[in-house]
Amino acid sequence: MSKTGRDVPDEVLVVGAILGDFEAFDHVASRYRAAVVRTAQSIVGREEAEDVAQEALLLAFKALPSIDDPSRFAAWLSAITRNRALRYLKREQAVESRRVDMDELLLERISALQRPLIDTREADEAVKHGLDELPADYALVLRLRYFDEMRLKRIAAFLGVTVSTVKWRLHHGRKLLRELLESRGEKWNEIRK
Repeated sequence: MSKTGRDVPDEVLVVGAILGDFEAFDHVASRYRAAVVRTAQSIVGREEAEDVAQEALLLAFKALPSIDDPSRFAAWLSAITRNRALRYLKREQAVESRRVDMDELLLERISALQRPLIDTREADEAVKHGLDELPADYALVLRLRYFDEMRLKRIAAFLGVTVSTVKWRLHHGRKLLRELLESRGEKWNEIRK
């Protein structure tokens, strides 16, 4: 797999990863890394989000041969992330106690699993607090688009919705955020990219 795996469709990378190409999985995992963290964070909170996200990516790598439709990788990964976060939240951490040496090898070989997954350079405090108060569907889409710079098609694939739904959530989410901040008397700076 070339270093410029940006333009390669998800399904090609997934098939490559199934065939043992670590670099292919690294590319596809990097595409959705921010979405995985944001999803985990919305369920377990900021403190445990990185651990849950790393577990979800590791579980996804191990379960790749069981994926029915490689073109639905993003939605599949989203489901794995949500399930892992819910299990973590319920204290069902039995999987952690049975780690094997292979997990450590995979963590060393796939750089998307090594990097810190939470970006601490987010927007100013007013916007962060405002996003925390928005409905989760809007806040997640705004964070993925503007903080993590994820493309609309990738967000749609990850959430299992249409691109038009993502666009609507972005538009409506910005509107809700602006109204919230202005109602508090805080300065609104339109977020665009």
